[in-house]
Amino acid sequence: MGNNNLGLTSYPMLTLDHNPKTNSMKFKFQLAALILLFIAAGCSKPGTPVPPNSNATLPVMGVTLNPVMAVTTVSATVAGYIFFDGGATVTVRGVCWSTTANPTIANNKTTEGTGSGTFTSNLSGLAPNTMYYARAYATNSVGTAYGMELIFTTNPLSSPDVYIAGREPNATTDIAKFWKNGIATSLTNGTLNAQALSVFVNGTDVYVAGSESNGTTDVAKVWKNGVATSLTNGTFLGYAGSVFVSGSDVYVAGSENNATTAVAKIWKNGTATTLSTAACGSVARSVFVSGTDVYVGGGESNCSKSIPKIWKNGIAESISVSSFGGNIFSVFVSGTDVYACGTETVDASNNFIAKLWKNGTGISLTTGKAVARSVYVSGTDVYVAGYEFNGTHQVAKFWKNGIATALSNGTTDMFTNAVFVSGTDVYVAGREEAGAIYYAKVWKNGVLINLASNAQYTEATSIFVK
Repeated sequence: MGNNNLGLTSYPMLTLDHNPKTNSMKFKFQLAALILLFIAAGCSKPGTPVPPNSNATLPVMGVTLNPVMAVTTVSATVAGYIFFDGGATVTVRGVCWSTTANPTIANNKTTEGTGSGTFTSNLSGLAPNTMYYARAYATNSVGTAYGMELIFTTNPLSSPDVYIAGREPNATTDIAKFWKNGIATSLTNGTLNAQALSVFVNGTDVYVAGSESNGTTDVAKVWKNGVATSLTNGTFLGYAGSVFVSGSDVYVAGSENNATTAVAKIWKNGTATTLSTAACGSVARSVFVSGTDVYVGGGESNCSKSIPKIWKNGIAESISVSSFGGNIFSVFVSGTDVYACGTETVDASNNFIAKLWKNGTGISLTTGKAVARSVYVSGTDVYVAGYEFNGTHQVAKFWKNGIATALSNGTTDMFTNAVFVSGTDVYVAGREEAGAIYYAKVWKNGVLINLASNAQYTEATSIFVK
């Protein structure tokens, strides 16, 4: 039997015999029949349905030279090859995958057009360090065929670098330092007192803000990869409490005294802008840059109480606070929302509670005496690090969406200064006080990690994870 490939019924070919006369007649009959068939096929009206190929089969899958490519922690590229469509058009093709063997199109799958030949698919949303099974597939009118099973493992998450700013003493003075993964780098030589209060990492560059004494007063400074730039001239007290890098611009928040009081300032690439002219003093403690907007958190005194302040591009924003005042220690911007944290004084006896502000509206984190020192926003989750007095000692804590997690058991004084969130990991930096001695402390997901030296009189003031 044969197939005329025109959608017509196959006819048996006539066999010639050895009689010349009958042989000639049969040949003429056969030729005439074939001509009529071709004429009939060619004269069919446009749009006439072609009967399906009853001899069609499932597509035949092939294998490419490099079927699995570009594997990352969360994705992979897989190639497929349809060698033959089975005699019927391939209407859907792609790659299916699962964490169990023999995945089908009932599992996760991609769709990559139609027809035979080679194609590639990007498998996304994978879990790190996980084994996956994948197969190319092709579907025609007969059904779905699968290619050879491919097995690959996504890359594990690399351990991030953890940077901590703080101070560590020698025999006579405090040395400004930062630690990278527990290994210390000294920013000052230990001749005069110094401290590092904030760290920010941009690419391969490490920026630290703090101060160093000139023998008479403290000079506000910023270090880039260990090289210092003075922000104040050393005539009056200078303070640099926070650094933020946006593109090639370096912002530092702090204050510089004049002859009578402290003046809140923001430095951009070393050039100062005054934020407040309050007669009884002001201070900028935190800076955050979002797009072209520069936000600074701090406070100013009205000579009887401290008033929390957020400046946006140098203009003070409205903040709800009790008539007894308060302080802001940290500011963070997520989208169009501006978060700040600090304290709110609740009575004339100067009792204060930990406070979080979102777009100027206050949210109380505690009812008892407590301080909120640092805020960080990751997705829809808001983290605040601080400490709360238990009647005997300060208890180190962080709050996630207002729910507190204690980092210490309350038998010694522990304080937190900074919080940073990387992926699902929550890092907190601070110190523990044991009598007159104190130690720098770092927590990861609530588990205490000591710095490599675990030296006495050290403090971790800021943390950055990259």
